[in-house]
Amino acid sequence: MGKTHRYIAPILGGLVFLAALFVLRHELKAYDIADIMAHVKLLPPRGVLIALILTAGNYLMMTGYDYLALHYIGRPLHYAKIVMVSFIGYAFSNNLGLSMIAGGSVRYRLYSAWGLSVSEVAKIIAFCIMTLWLGFFALCAIVFLYEPMTLPQALHLPFSSVRPIGAILLLLVMAYLLCCSIWRDKLKISALNLQLPHAKYFFPQMAVAFIHWGLAGGVVYFLLPQVDGLGYAGFMSIYLLAQLGGLLSQVPGGLGVFETIMVLLLSPRLSSPAVLGSLLVFRAIYYILPLIAASVLFAGQELFQKRDTIKAAARALKR
Repeated sequence: MGKTHRYIAPILGGLVFLAALFVLRHELKAYDIADIMAHVKLLPPRGVLIALILTAGNYLMMTGYDYLALHYIGRPLHYAKIVMVSFIGYAFSNNLGLSMIAGGSVRYRLYSAWGLSVSEVAKIIAFCIMTLWLGFFALCAIVFLYEPMTLPQALHLPFSSVRPIGAILLLLVMAYLLCCSIWRDKLKISALNLQLPHAKYFFPQMAVAFIHWGLAGGVVYFLLPQVDGLGYAGFMSIYLLAQLGGLLSQVPGGLGVFETIMVLLLSPRLSSPAVLGSLLVFRAIYYILPLIAASVLFAGQELFQKRDTIKAAARALKR
């Protein structure tokens, strides 16, 4: 059963990915790459500049996850170190998926060099993932209940609007807050002892996650052509539902799944090539550019640590 369980998530993710590509191909069979690239060229420089600024602010805000996690385990570090680890970790996990592996391995490599143990790094990773998901659920709940978007029949869901999804997610978040308030026993997972964060962390967790997801949605919003009657709140309902599908698929960056849902939900207002052109630039700004910068930064940090190791070994030999 253990070996079977390991393959369930990748298989389901792969199936969702293939299904998304099939739907996307069906929706866009009347268009070609030239149509999409034409819309990319029409993007206003002002929108691209705002998207770049919001992306930078978004990655800076995500350092709050690690900052809170380090205080939660009682091992605060200098903020400059947190910025580097957080940026590299999220740039990798956003593009490679499976954040427990991609971002987790980066965090372990860097945090362990500053004296943190394997169990402490594992607790940081668990706290960050939990905060990201709970904050996402809470924001989805608020937006879906406030702006209950009608769902297209093409999604084949058992309800006609996102309001039931919002209600379910709100119950999950409230259940988490209740557990943090009354349950102080440790959870033993393999050799790791985890304890739910104190309720005092709840609102800081929500604040970091709300701003993070709000800025990420703003990147797409300012890249899309302006649509009459579609304000930021209404757009966030579409964006969060698309992100929910992408996150549940565990496909790296929700690639294909996210685009499919965005095209389906925006198709009554915008042409498919216009949406895809904007999302193509979104991918480049929000995923590819940070990944390139993080790869260079990580390589530089590795060289720096190896240089220090060589120097320390040379000093030891002289003695």
